[in-house]
Amino acid sequence: MSLQNISNAELIVRMEKLVRSERKITHLVLIHILEIEERKLYADLGFDGMYSYLTQNLGYSESAAYRRLQSARLLKKMPSLVEKIEDGSLNLSQLTQVQKCVKEQFQKTGKELSSAETFQILAKIENKNTFETEKTLAIEFDRPIQVHESLKPQKDESVRIELTLSKEQFAELEQARSLLSHVCPDGNWAEVISYLAQNFNRKKIQARSTQIAKPVIANNDSNLPTHSFAAKQPTPHSEGKNPALTFINFPAGKLKRQRKYISVHTKRDLFKKADHCCEYRNPETGIPCHSKYQLQVEYIHPWALGGSDSPRNLKILCRTHNNLNARKAGLN
Repeated sequence: MSLQNISNAELIVRMEKLVRSERKITHLVLIHILEIEERKLYADLGFDGMYSYLTQNLGYSESAAYRRLQSARLLKKMPSLVEKIEDGSLNLSQLTQVQKCVKEQFQKTGKELSSAETFQILAKIENKNTFETEKTLAIEFDRPIQVHESLKPQKDESVRIELTLSKEQFAELEQARSLLSHVCPDGNWAEVISYLAQNFNRKKIQARSTQIAKPVIANNDSNLPTHSFAAKQPTPHSEGKNPALTFINFPAGKLKRQRKYISVHTKRDLFKKADHCCEYRNPETGIPCHSKYQLQVEYIHPWALGGSDSPRNLKILCRTHNNLNARKAGLN
């Protein structure tokens, strides 16, 4: 099926309909799982349980089968969850985690959580991601804090690290990952930690000398004054080293409009005002992006179209929405 000739608006409408249909089908699948398990039809088909039936006969992966089976069993106790599944406020992963916690609680205390208590917990994890869900469940079920640190060497000489970070330590590391999203676009923790370590070591161990060349006025034989700017250019002997500094002359009358340098103080204020998040908002719903991925200081009215360098014309955008604005302005 080709979707190239479909308008943007129609494509979005189609996608939303498909997602709603998918959620409805998901809850129907769960209901069928319950009925087949209730009738023990898997036994007639030669399977020892629903899990085997789902994986071996229907081709579900182990994790997919587990999520559906656990969610179905929770749905059996709380039929009203159908609406939550259909509107997307709760997903199978969340239901599975709650069901697992309820089971562990029963094994630990011998007391089964009531439907009302379970429903209250489910209400607290609605529309939350995996991390926020696990955090909420850890609090609600009073799960023990695991303080653990270990190093495990592996056959390829890599090392597996397991450790526990405090809330403050993780917040600092999370902020570093957001700020490094330009150089570590995948957000891989190993890459982020490695990058931070390399830069720290480089600053502490290696002696670095930085040569800064300032703009100067160059005299020549022409009546038209020129400005000379330092620029890094490779030389025949500079391969693998820092490029040599040379000077390039441009006629002063032909210099293009130069952007003003945005000070660190201004950038700091802009990021603080934006709460270190992308400020783009959905034009229809007004819902903000809130991404912390590859944040950039960008112009509200494009600089290339005459926008000023004033802080009032600057905002924080993630890379995706910066590119979107550029496309809309015809700059890409």
